[in-house]
This record gives sequence, structure tokens and C-alpha cells, in this order.
Amino acid sequence: MKAIMLKFRALGLFTMMALALFSCSDDDNDVEKSFLEKHGGSVWKFEEPVSGAAIYAQINNTESNPFEIWISFDGNCFIYESIIDAGNVEVLENTENKVVIRIDEGPSEYSILQLTVTGDVLAVNSKFYEDGQLEDDETFVLQRTNENPDDLVECGF
Repeated sequence: MKAIMLKFRALGLFTMMALALFSCSDDDNDVEKSFLEKHGGSVWKFEEPVSGAAIYAQINNTESNPFEIWISFDGNCFIYESIIDAGNVEVLENTENKVVIRIDEGPSEYSILQLTVTGDVLAVNSKFYEDGQLEDDETFVLQRTNENPDDLVECGF
């Protein structure tokens, strides 16, 4: 009888260890990723076919340089700009569903950008402040693309 009880205890201990390992591996799958982690490396495109103007944006998985853009006014060549070229960058929020970025552009000017993704659409809300007053509030959308910004022709200014 004692041997049977020891086997049941060993089986119970083995079952508890297996359940603990299983639940630990499930917890790893439930870990929430930040917006930049989730969308880092993704490329987005806005295009105005009539004028040929286009904007490509690549989200990066780094708070020091959260995104880069390539802009063309005529579709022939692109101007590259890293967000850090615009001024001091601070990520205010980086949750699973959105990232909010402040860019200090001068002593009394700054922008707040909020990026959210729904399916294959990147919505960007841009608010520009001067002397603490909201001067401009725009929202625009970009579509996910598989195009590689490294393949774009840069303008030779």
C-alpha cells in the first residue's frame, strides 16, 4: 500500500510540474508587445496619383529613432529624413496599440504624433504647437506595402 501511495505522490508531483511548465509557456505567448516591437520593420505608403507625390514611412523598433520617411513631390526621386533630424524626439507612450511621440522643433515649437494601426492602415495624427498653443491638427493614413524603401531613388540635392 505504501508503494502505491508513493507512486501516486510521484505522479501527482510530476503532473503539477508539467502543469507549471505548460502555464509558464502560455504566459510567454500572452506577453504584450509594444507598438514599436509589434510593427518594427513595417513599411507604409501614402500616394497622390495625380501629382505623383508619395510618402513612405518605416516604423523602427527603437525609441531613439521610431520611424524614417522618404518623400517625393513628383514621383521621380525621394528625400530621406529620419525623425531625429526634425528635432529632439521623446516617445511618450509605446503600448501595444499606439505610439505617441513628441518632437521638439525649437525653443517654443513642438509636434505630437500619434500612430495607430488597424489591419493594413497606419493612421497618423499630427498636432503642431507653437508657444503652447495648438496651431495645426491633421490626420492622414498610409497603407501597408511590401515595397523596400532602399530601392527608392534619392534626390541629388
